Amino acid sequence: MITAIRKNLTKTFYENPFLFSFIVFLLIYAGYDYSVHKSSGTHLVSLQVLALIAGVIFESKRISNKWTTSVLIGIISFVFIFLFGVFLCTIVGESDCNFSFILDRSLTFWPFIFFIFYVMYSRIFNERNITPKLTEGITLFLSIAMIYWVADNGLINFDNIISQTLMVIGILFSLFSFFHAFTRTYLSDRNKLILSIWSSIIMMFFAVDNLNSIYNQNIINSNDILQGIYIAIQYFLLGISSIYMIQNFMMLIGFLPRWKRFFNSRYFRELQELKDEHIDRYSEQQVNYLDSIFCIVLIGSVFYLNYYYEFVSRQFIIWISFVIFPVILNLFNRVTGKKRFAYLLFLVLFISCQNKEEKNIKINPENINLNEVVSDLSPEQIEKIKTIHAIFAEVDKSSLEQTITDFKRDLHPENEIEIWMQMADAYKGYLSKNKKNIDEKKEVFKLILSRSMMSSQETLENANLEYLSKKEAEEVLSFYNDTPQPLIVKQSAK
Repeated sequence: MITAIRKNLTKTFYENPFLFSFIVFLLIYAGYDYSVHKSSGTHLVSLQVLALIAGVIFESKRISNKWTTSVLIGIISFVFIFLFGVFLCTIVGESDCNFSFILDRSLTFWPFIFFIFYVMYSRIFNERNITPKLTEGITLFLSIAMIYWVADNGLINFDNIISQTLMVIGILFSLFSFFHAFTRTYLSDRNKLILSIWSSIIMMFFAVDNLNSIYNQNIINSNDILQGIYIAIQYFLLGISSIYMIQNFMMLIGFLPRWKRFFNSRYFRELQELKDEHIDRYSEQQVNYLDSIFCIVLIGSVFYLNYYYEFVSRQFIIWISFVIFPVILNLFNRVTGKKRFAYLLFLVLFISCQNKEEKNIKINPENINLNEVVSDLSPEQIEKIKTIHAIFAEVDKSSLEQTITDFKRDLHPENEIEIWMQMADAYKGYLSKNKKNIDEKKEVFKLILSRSMMSSQETLENANLEYLSKKEAEEVLSFYNDTPQPLIVKQSAK
């Protein structure tokens, strides 16, 4: 058994040398911090900063689907701060600037430099993945949280015209989000733009309030374990959301005119690009009204109880609810019987490949019939389908007419079109950075198609890779970030 463990560790080390190097560095860092604490009674960095960094690293895995990014940034940031310390000591020429002094200061400031470097990397090189995808459900939650925030701050009664105007605007936006959450009103580009901007405003509002709350907190009493855990969770959540906060800020500030962009042609061109970015990030997948009711009842109750009894701060309850509520909603759907059934398109892939060993299917393909044409398509939807068909033409030989007919078979074609548009973006995004032959492109298409209906982990587990490596497959899947939407297969009565 020991031999097997040793072999597995050796194999893992050679596959992830940077990760192991980073772990060794963290162990050395922890040992040095313990030594400093024993001698001086203080730590190199506070618990808050460590929790913040943990949140950033945790989110790094989700964004890039690998640990290499955070590890490399961690190493580069430490080398940078160490060399910068050497440079400063060379200029100052103090006798105290020895190796031990530089190392001590480098370890002290390293977490902050790491955080800055990581945020810069994510903003510059990973912008596509850190643009938060929005839905009617997310905007509904944010509107409920905003109402709670206003009530908890005691800002309901205003005596000046500016505050009253802002309150009316906020109420109108909230009602607009409620209207879309409880109706099947078509999400036009204009409506998606309004809901996206409103969501960004709320997120920035919460971000500023959260940062202000954390900044003004009292110093943690090291003997109070519960308080330490509570504060650590706050900073962990702040680390996770920090990149998204920055992205929302950039998506709002872009509407303002600035130097060399003061209502000129360049300003209006960039303004249109920003509008398109808002529209593209808002999903056409409409929320079920039962989920909306469940959201209002559950989240409203949580916020009301915290408002009345003041268990935790409003910032904490808002952020923790935002993270946990999707999990609770998923459990609610399972308990109430809203189950997701077989993946029809994935089934078609298995049939087309004629791979009998891969048939992990509970439905007899001979008993599956395509639905009749049940929906009409708008000119805007047909244009989107033309775009989808053009992008996938080299890997899917269906004619344009057949593709349009297939979308007409869907009861809610706008939702299916949105999913395929996201798939097309992922397909183009990956191939724009990776040159592949036709067989590899077909496998890329299959991976993205599967990912649209299941998680990345499930997709990799079910994938029968022939032309792409696992690492390449993980990179492909990193370009698709929407929630899986399995197709429902209805069994007709015999």
